[in-house]
Amino acid sequence: MLDLNAHILPGIHSATPDLASALAAAGDLVASGVQTAVAPALVADAPAHELDRADAARHALLDALAAADVPLRLLPGAVVPVEVLAFLPTDLMARCTVGDGGRWIVTTLPSAGWPLMIPELIRGLDMGGMGLVIAHPERSESVQASPDRLRDLLGRGALVQLGAGSMRGDHGPRPERTAFDLLRNGMVTVVASDAPSRTGHALDLDAVADMLEKVLRRPHADVSWMLDAGPQRIAAGELVRAPRLVPLPRAAAD
Repeated sequence: MLDLNAHILPGIHSATPDLASALAAAGDLVASGVQTAVAPALVADAPAHELDRADAARHALLDALAAADVPLRLLPGAVVPVEVLAFLPTDLMARCTVGDGGRWIVTTLPSAGWPLMIPELIRGLDMGGMGLVIAHPERSESVQASPDRLRDLLGRGALVQLGAGSMRGDHGPRPERTAFDLLRNGMVTVVASDAPSRTGHALDLDAVADMLEKVLRRPHADVSWMLDAGPQRIAAGELVRAPRLVPLPRAAAD
């Protein structure tokens, strides 16, 4: 599997303050079946500096993984709040793309309020051959109140990445409820381990696959698109035409 948004960089992500904790988190990913992980920069006030820091942390972790014989491949990327991305220079946008693939940028919605400029941002990125992956929208109050807001963005070519921790209830009942609403309504493109929760990382993607099979009443071959084939295409910078995975009728699932 490919984890599209693994927050395991030492000194960058809150749950991995040092190399030892990052190495342990990477080992957990491998144990859950992940072979490749996008370990992103967290871009905010100083994008160039934050990207440089993440690159250094990624290289340090790669060296530690090699020394410990942990078979995990790390790819670059970034998580950029939509209100920051709207004003990011073109050269830095390119550095933020998933896997240096040149196409997909992972963004987040504000915790409260709806970014009215996002349709125009998607249009502008599309003209430059780029697109948005909207990370953990289930944690946005606007999406919790009106999940159908995402339909318009999906129709404009954006992709939606659900956070695995939300499915476990790590971020509270409203994100959990919204996560399953989005799944049942076919508005999820991919699932990633994502940001740490209050109780640690949501790293067991094998368990997440089992949960997806039950919710969608689909075989593993279908739901694995969300955890591997889809993320692989995003990381490769390919154009993504995601299957609409809605729950099968119970009779068909049986």
